[in-house]
Amino acid sequence: MIKKWTVMNRRQFLFTGLALAGSATLGIQFWQYSLTPQADNRTLVLAAILPALLYGALPEDPQEARRALERTEQAVQDFMHFLPLRQQQQLDQLFNLMAHRFSRLGLTGLWLNLEELTLQQRLLILQRWRDSYLLTLQQAYHGLRELLYGAFYGQPEHWQTLTYSAPRFR
Repeated sequence: MIKKWTVMNRRQFLFTGLALAGSATLGIQFWQYSLTPQADNRTLVLAAILPALLYGALPEDPQEARRALERTEQAVQDFMHFLPLRQQQQLDQLFNLMAHRFSRLGLTGLWLNLEELTLQQRLLILQRWRDSYLLTLQQAYHGLRELLYGAFYGQPEHWQTLTYSAPRFR
């Protein structure tokens, strides 16, 4: 049997070209958008990731745990300005990508919004990133972990659980 090849006509060629140009433009526009800091995205992602990353370290009382999470989120917001510009951009890009469905689907394999995920699903995302063969996902995990642990354990009220006492200067 001889296969008949379909010949692309001019109209199909033009529509295909326009579709490719449009999708490339949207991709570039989304990439540029992902680089600009969005405070709402940072807040959304931190509210979802902090309870998972600090699981077991938070106080048992729900009100105290909520206050600790709020203080930690504020500490992250305050500390971001002291990071080198490149790290600020990388973290903001991660927060922006995690806040949008399509990019989150690529990063996590989950379509649900972050706030709709269970604590176990959030922990699973972090474990997958930690153990991923992709260096970028490992870098995202370790960067978030160091930033969030630093913000949480950098607060004096959490030092007692670590049996840490601040050095005294004379």
